[in-house]
Amino acid sequence: MSRTVMARARATLRFSVQRYPPLFYLLVISLWCVSLDGMFGVLDGGRGLTFSLDLLHVALSIWGVGYFMRIVDELRDYEYDLVHNPGRGLAKGDVTFGDLYVVLGLNAAVLLGTNLAVSWVRAAILLGIMVHALVLWALEKHWVAYQRSMFLMIGIAIQLHVGHGLFVWVAHAERTGTTVNPNGLLAILGMVFLYLHWEVMRKTAWPGTTKPGEKLYSDEVGSTASAVIAFAMMAGAVGLYLWLTAGWLFLLPLGMAVINLTLFFKNRRPRAFSGRLAALSYFALLLVTIGFASR
Repeated sequence: MSRTVMARARATLRFSVQRYPPLFYLLVISLWCVSLDGMFGVLDGGRGLTFSLDLLHVALSIWGVGYFMRIVDELRDYEYDLVHNPGRGLAKGDVTFGDLYVVLGLNAAVLLGTNLAVSWVRAAILLGIMVHALVLWALEKHWVAYQRSMFLMIGIAIQLHVGHGLFVWVAHAERTGTTVNPNGLLAILGMVFLYLHWEVMRKTAWPGTTKPGEKLYSDEVGSTASAVIAFAMMAGAVGLYLWLTAGWLFLLPLGMAVINLTLFFKNRRPRAFSGRLAALSYFALLLVTIGFASR
C-alpha cells in the first residue's frame, strides 16, 4: 500500500515539475510581486521597494495559488489534450484525476493555513482565487458561449490576475501599516493590461501559419484587430504607469511593443516569434518598475 502511495506521489511530482517548472515560475512571479509591491511603495510617498520575509511569503503564496490554477487547467483541458496533446501526463495516464484532486486539497490547505496565520483577508483573497479557478472549469464544461469565445474566456479568467494584484496590495498595506492607497487599483490595472498584451499577442496569428485545432484571438476578430488590441493593452499599461510616476523609462517596453507590431505586419511570421517579443516587453516593464521603485 505504501509503495503504491509513494509511486503515485513521485508520478504526480514529475507531472507537476513538467507542467509547472518551479524555478521558472518562482522567478517570474517573484519579479511580478516585487515590481507591483515596489510600485505601491512609490505611491505611498516614495518609500519604494523594501525586501522582507513577508514579501517573500507573498511571492510564495502567489506561486502556490498559480500552481493550484495550473492543476485546474490540466483537469479542464483533459478532453482537448486527448486529441491535441496526447503526450501530456494526464492524457497519457501518468497521473489520474484522483491524484490531482489530492494535490488541489493539499495545496489549498497549505495556502489557507499559512496565510490565516498572518491575515484572514489574505486567506480570503486566495480562497476567492481558487474558487474562481474552479468556476472557470465549470463554465468551460457547461457554457457553450464560453467554450467558443477566447475573448469571453479571458474577460472572465482575468479576474484571477486581478485577485493576485489585490493580494499583493492588501499585503503591502498590512506590512507597512498604512491604509490601502486607491491609486494602487491603477497599478493593478496596469499589470492586468500588461498580462493581456502578452496573452493576446502570443495567440494572434496570420491565417495559414497555425496548427490545426489551435484556439486564437485572431480567429474571432481577425489578425490585424487582434494585434492592435494586444498593442493597445501595452499602451494602456505604460500610460497608467507614466501617469502614476512620470518615469519616462516606461516608454521602453512600449517601444518594444511598437517594434513587435511592426514586424508582425511586415514579416507575417508564425505567432511564436511575436509571442516571444511580447514576453520580452512584459519583462522589460517589470524590470523598469523595479528599477524605478529601487531609486
